[in-house]
Amino acid sequence: MTDNNMFLPAKIPSNDARRVEAVKRTGTLDVDNKDLFIVYNELAKQISNMPVSYTGLIDESRQFLLCHIGMPEDIPESIPRDTTFCQFALDNTKPLIVNDCKNDNRFKNHPIVSGPPNVTFYGGFPIINEAGYVLGTLCVTDVDPSANLNDYQIDLLIKLTGRLAHQLDIQSGQREITASKTIDLLRVVQKKLPSFNINELIGFLSIINGSLVDKEMVNILSKNNLIENDGNLSPLGRKIQKDIGLDIGIHKKIFVSNDDISSNLDNMIDELGDL
Repeated sequence: MTDNNMFLPAKIPSNDARRVEAVKRTGTLDVDNKDLFIVYNELAKQISNMPVSYTGLIDESRQFLLCHIGMPEDIPESIPRDTTFCQFALDNTKPLIVNDCKNDNRFKNHPIVSGPPNVTFYGGFPIINEAGYVLGTLCVTDVDPSANLNDYQIDLLIKLTGRLAHQLDIQSGQREITASKTIDLLRVVQKKLPSFNINELIGFLSIINGSLVDKEMVNILSKNNLIENDGNLSPLGRKIQKDIGLDIGIHKKIFVSNDDISSNLDNMIDELGDL
Protein backbone atom coordinates (compact mmCIF):
# COMPACT_ATOMS: atom_id res chain seq x y z
CA MET A 1 0.00 0.00 0.00
CA THR A 2 1.39 3.40 -1.04
CA ASP A 3 1.57 6.27 1.44
CA ASN A 4 -0.06 9.26 -0.27
CA ASN A 5 2.24 11.57 1.71
CA MET A 6 5.44 10.01 0.37
CA PHE A 7 7.68 11.45 -2.34
CA LEU A 8 7.90 8.73 -4.99
CA PRO A 9 10.77 8.34 -7.48
CA ALA A 10 10.32 8.67 -11.21
CA LYS A 11 10.00 5.73 -13.57
CA ILE A 12 13.37 4.61 -14.96
CA PRO A 13 13.68 5.49 -18.69
CA SER A 14 13.86 2.49 -21.02
CA ASN A 15 17.23 3.65 -22.40
CA ASP A 16 18.74 4.33 -18.98
CA ALA A 17 21.67 1.90 -19.25
CA ARG A 18 22.88 3.50 -22.49
CA ARG A 19 22.13 6.96 -21.12
CA VAL A 20 24.27 6.29 -18.04
CA GLU A 21 27.12 5.09 -20.26
CA ALA A 22 26.94 8.43 -22.10
CA VAL A 23 27.05 10.29 -18.78
CA LYS A 24 30.17 8.43 -17.70
CA ARG A 25 31.88 9.10 -21.04
CA THR A 26 31.84 12.83 -20.28
CA GLY A 27 34.50 12.27 -17.62
CA THR A 28 32.93 14.91 -15.38
CA LEU A 29 31.62 12.75 -12.54
CA ASP A 30 33.54 13.26 -9.28
CA VAL A 31 35.69 15.94 -10.93
CA ASP A 32 35.78 19.56 -9.75
CA ASN A 33 34.87 21.44 -12.93
CA LYS A 34 33.10 24.41 -11.36
CA ASP A 35 35.32 26.85 -13.24
CA LEU A 36 34.12 25.37 -16.52
CA PHE A 37 30.39 25.43 -15.75
CA ILE A 38 29.81 28.40 -13.44
CA VAL A 39 29.14 30.68 -16.41
CA TYR A 40 26.10 28.60 -17.44
CA ASN A 41 24.54 28.86 -14.00
CA GLU A 42 25.29 32.57 -13.71
CA LEU A 43 23.63 33.12 -17.06
CA ALA A 44 20.64 30.89 -16.25
CA LYS A 45 20.11 32.84 -13.04
CA GLN A 46 20.24 36.13 -14.92
CA ILE A 47 17.89 34.97 -17.69
CA SER A 48 15.32 33.51 -15.27
CA ASN A 49 15.57 36.15 -12.53
CA MET A 50 15.53 33.29 -10.03
CA PRO A 51 17.79 32.89 -6.99
CA VAL A 52 18.87 29.28 -7.54
CA SER A 53 20.51 27.67 -10.55
CA TYR A 54 22.33 24.37 -10.70
CA THR A 55 23.66 21.87 -13.21
CA GLY A 56 23.77 18.15 -12.54
CA LEU A 57 24.43 14.92 -14.38
CA ILE A 58 22.57 11.79 -13.33
CA ASP A 59 24.00 8.29 -13.42
CA GLU A 60 22.32 5.07 -12.26
CA SER A 61 22.20 6.06 -8.59
CA ARG A 62 22.91 9.75 -8.04
CA GLN A 63 22.90 13.29 -9.33
CA PHE A 64 26.39 14.81 -9.44
CA LEU A 65 26.32 18.61 -9.20
CA LEU A 66 28.73 20.18 -11.67
CA CYS A 67 27.99 23.62 -10.29
CA HIS A 68 25.35 25.49 -8.30
CA ILE A 69 24.43 29.04 -7.33
CA GLY A 70 22.09 30.04 -4.52
CA MET A 71 22.24 26.66 -2.76
CA PRO A 72 23.94 26.03 0.61
CA GLU A 73 27.71 25.87 0.23
CA ASP A 74 27.88 22.64 2.21
CA ILE A 75 25.43 20.77 -0.03
CA PRO A 76 26.90 17.40 -1.08
CA GLU A 77 28.20 17.15 -4.64
CA SER A 78 26.34 13.85 -5.04
CA ILE A 79 22.65 13.49 -4.22
CA PRO A 80 20.71 10.19 -4.35
CA ARG A 81 18.95 10.04 -7.70
CA ASP A 82 15.62 8.96 -6.26
CA THR A 83 15.43 12.11 -4.10
CA THR A 84 15.94 14.63 -6.92
CA PHE A 85 13.52 16.72 -8.94
CA CYS A 86 15.66 16.24 -12.04
CA GLN A 87 15.02 12.48 -12.30
CA PHE A 88 11.63 13.39 -13.77
CA ALA A 89 13.31 15.21 -16.68
CA LEU A 90 15.29 12.21 -17.94
CA ASP A 91 12.62 10.65 -20.14
CA ASN A 92 11.81 13.74 -22.20
CA THR A 93 13.86 16.12 -24.32
CA LYS A 94 11.52 19.02 -23.57
CA PRO A 95 11.94 21.29 -20.51
CA LEU A 96 10.14 20.24 -17.35
CA ILE A 97 8.40 23.38 -16.06
CA VAL A 98 6.52 23.11 -12.77
CA ASN A 99 4.91 26.42 -11.80
CA ASP A 100 3.39 25.19 -8.54
CA CYS A 101 5.30 22.37 -6.89
CA LYS A 102 2.92 22.34 -3.94
CA ASN A 103 0.08 21.20 -6.19
CA ASP A 104 2.07 18.90 -8.47
CA ASN A 105 1.56 15.23 -7.62
CA ARG A 106 5.21 14.43 -8.37
CA PHE A 107 6.70 17.11 -6.13
CA LYS A 108 4.20 18.14 -3.48
CA ASN A 109 5.47 15.61 -0.93
CA HIS A 110 9.15 16.36 -1.44
CA PRO A 111 10.73 17.60 1.83
CA ILE A 112 11.97 20.87 0.28
CA VAL A 113 8.47 21.57 -1.05
CA SER A 114 6.39 20.56 1.94
CA GLY A 115 8.99 22.07 4.29
CA PRO A 116 11.83 24.65 4.20
CA PRO A 117 12.84 26.20 1.88
CA ASN A 118 9.33 25.54 0.46
CA VAL A 119 10.25 25.49 -3.23
CA THR A 120 7.33 26.51 -5.44
CA PHE A 121 8.87 26.75 -8.93
CA TYR A 122 11.11 24.27 -10.74
CA GLY A 123 12.42 24.52 -14.29
CA GLY A 124 14.56 21.62 -15.51
CA PHE A 125 16.19 21.88 -18.94
CA PRO A 126 17.50 18.55 -20.28
CA ILE A 127 21.18 18.40 -21.27
CA ILE A 128 20.93 16.36 -24.48
CA ASN A 129 24.10 15.00 -26.04
CA GLU A 130 24.66 14.57 -29.78
CA ALA A 131 23.39 10.97 -29.59
CA GLY A 132 20.08 12.15 -28.10
CA TYR A 133 20.62 10.98 -24.52
CA VAL A 134 19.57 13.19 -21.60
CA LEU A 135 22.71 13.43 -19.45
CA GLY A 136 21.18 15.59 -16.74
CA THR A 137 19.68 19.03 -16.36
CA LEU A 138 20.35 22.72 -16.02
CA CYS A 139 17.80 23.93 -13.47
CA VAL A 140 16.36 27.06 -11.92
CA THR A 141 14.17 27.16 -8.81
CA ASP A 142 12.38 29.72 -6.69
CA VAL A 143 10.36 29.93 -3.47
CA ASP A 144 8.29 32.88 -4.70
CA PRO A 145 4.72 31.68 -5.50
CA SER A 146 4.57 34.17 -8.39
CA ALA A 147 7.75 32.91 -10.06
CA ASN A 148 7.44 31.83 -13.69
CA LEU A 149 9.24 31.78 -17.03
CA ASN A 150 7.90 33.38 -20.20
CA ASP A 151 8.40 31.90 -23.66
CA TYR A 152 11.41 34.10 -24.41
CA GLN A 153 13.17 33.07 -21.18
CA ILE A 154 12.43 29.40 -21.85
CA ASP A 155 13.81 29.71 -25.38
CA LEU A 156 17.03 31.31 -24.10
CA LEU A 157 17.48 28.65 -21.45
CA ILE A 158 16.96 25.88 -24.03
CA LYS A 159 19.68 27.43 -26.19
CA LEU A 160 21.97 27.89 -23.20
CA THR A 161 21.54 24.24 -22.24
CA GLY A 162 22.32 23.28 -25.83
CA ARG A 163 25.65 25.07 -25.55
CA LEU A 164 26.38 23.26 -22.31
CA ALA A 165 25.56 19.93 -23.96
CA HIS A 166 27.90 20.78 -26.83
CA GLN A 167 30.73 21.46 -24.39
CA LEU A 168 30.16 18.07 -22.77
CA ASP A 169 30.17 16.43 -26.22
CA ILE A 170 33.54 18.04 -26.92
CA GLN A 171 34.93 16.79 -23.61
CA SER A 172 33.65 13.28 -24.32
CA GLY A 173 35.29 13.37 -27.73
CA GLN A 174 38.57 14.57 -26.29
CA ARG A 175 38.59 11.79 -23.71
CA GLU A 176 37.95 9.18 -26.40
CA ILE A 177 40.76 10.64 -28.54
CA THR A 178 43.11 10.64 -25.55
CA ALA A 179 42.24 7.04 -24.72
CA SER A 180 42.72 6.01 -28.34
CA LYS A 181 46.10 7.70 -28.49
CA THR A 182 47.13 6.04 -25.25
CA ILE A 183 46.27 2.65 -26.74
CA ASP A 184 48.23 3.58 -29.86
CA LEU A 185 51.16 4.54 -27.67
CA LEU A 186 51.03 1.20 -25.90
CA ARG A 187 51.08 -0.62 -29.22
CA VAL A 188 53.94 1.45 -30.63
CA VAL A 189 56.08 1.16 -27.50
CA GLN A 190 55.40 -2.56 -27.13
CA LYS A 191 56.41 -3.09 -30.75
CA LYS A 192 59.60 -1.04 -30.48
CA LEU A 193 60.41 -1.92 -26.86
CA PRO A 194 58.93 -5.34 -26.04
CA SER A 195 60.46 -5.37 -22.56
CA PHE A 196 58.83 -2.08 -21.50
CA ASN A 197 56.62 -2.38 -18.38
CA ILE A 198 53.68 -0.22 -17.34
CA ASN A 199 55.68 1.95 -14.93
CA GLU A 200 58.20 2.77 -17.63
CA LEU A 201 55.36 3.61 -20.00
CA ILE A 202 53.87 5.98 -17.41
CA GLY A 203 57.29 7.58 -17.03
CA PHE A 204 57.56 8.10 -20.78
CA LEU A 205 54.04 9.58 -20.91
CA SER A 206 54.99 11.90 -18.05
CA ILE A 207 57.98 13.19 -20.01
CA ILE A 208 55.79 13.83 -23.07
CA ASN A 209 53.31 15.64 -20.83
CA GLY A 210 56.06 17.90 -19.50
CA SER A 211 55.87 16.44 -15.99
CA LEU A 212 58.80 15.65 -13.71
CA VAL A 213 59.94 12.08 -13.11
CA ASP A 214 62.35 10.72 -10.53
CA LYS A 215 66.04 10.07 -11.20
CA GLU A 216 65.56 6.32 -11.41
CA MET A 217 62.96 6.73 -14.18
CA VAL A 218 65.22 9.16 -16.04
CA ASN A 219 67.96 6.52 -16.01
CA ILE A 220 65.57 3.82 -17.25
CA LEU A 221 64.21 5.95 -20.09
CA SER A 222 67.70 7.12 -21.02
CA LYS A 223 68.95 3.54 -21.08
CA ASN A 224 66.12 2.71 -23.50
CA ASN A 225 67.14 5.65 -25.71
CA LEU A 226 63.84 7.49 -25.18
CA ILE A 227 65.32 10.58 -23.56
CA GLU A 228 68.62 12.40 -23.56
CA ASN A 229 70.78 12.88 -20.48
CA ASP A 230 69.23 16.32 -19.97
CA GLY A 231 65.74 14.77 -19.67
CA ASN A 232 64.46 15.89 -23.09
CA LEU A 233 63.06 13.42 -25.61
CA SER A 234 65.62 11.66 -27.76
CA PRO A 235 65.18 11.33 -31.54
CA LEU A 236 63.57 7.92 -30.92
CA GLY A 237 61.30 9.38 -28.25
CA ARG A 238 60.27 12.24 -30.56
CA LYS A 239 59.63 9.78 -33.39
CA ILE A 240 57.30 7.71 -31.21
CA GLN A 241 55.52 10.88 -30.11
CA LYS A 242 55.14 11.94 -33.75
CA ASP A 243 54.00 8.47 -34.85
CA ILE A 244 50.97 8.65 -32.57
CA GLY A 245 50.42 12.43 -32.79
CA LEU A 246 50.28 12.82 -29.02
CA ASP A 247 49.37 16.42 -28.20
CA ILE A 248 49.54 17.49 -24.54
CA GLY A 249 47.22 20.39 -25.29
CA ILE A 250 44.26 18.01 -25.20
CA HIS A 251 44.73 17.61 -21.45
CA LYS A 252 44.45 21.32 -20.69
CA LYS A 253 41.39 22.85 -19.04
CA ILE A 254 39.86 26.19 -19.88
CA PHE A 255 39.18 28.24 -16.77
CA VAL A 256 36.78 31.15 -16.60
CA SER A 257 37.38 33.81 -13.96
CA ASN A 258 34.64 35.67 -12.13
CA ASP A 259 35.62 38.86 -13.97
CA ASP A 260 35.23 37.06 -17.29
CA ILE A 261 31.78 35.86 -16.24
CA SER A 262 30.60 39.35 -15.33
CA SER A 263 31.90 40.93 -18.53
CA ASN A 264 30.59 38.23 -20.87
CA LEU A 265 27.07 37.53 -19.57
CA ASP A 266 25.38 40.30 -21.56
CA ASN A 267 27.26 39.32 -24.72
CA MET A 268 26.22 35.69 -24.28
CA ILE A 269 22.58 36.66 -23.85
CA ASP A 270 22.77 38.66 -27.09
CA GLU A 271 24.35 35.69 -28.87
CA LEU A 272 21.70 33.29 -27.58
CA GLY A 273 18.99 35.65 -28.73
CA ASP A 274 20.46 35.64 -32.23
CA LEU A 275 20.47 31.82 -32.52
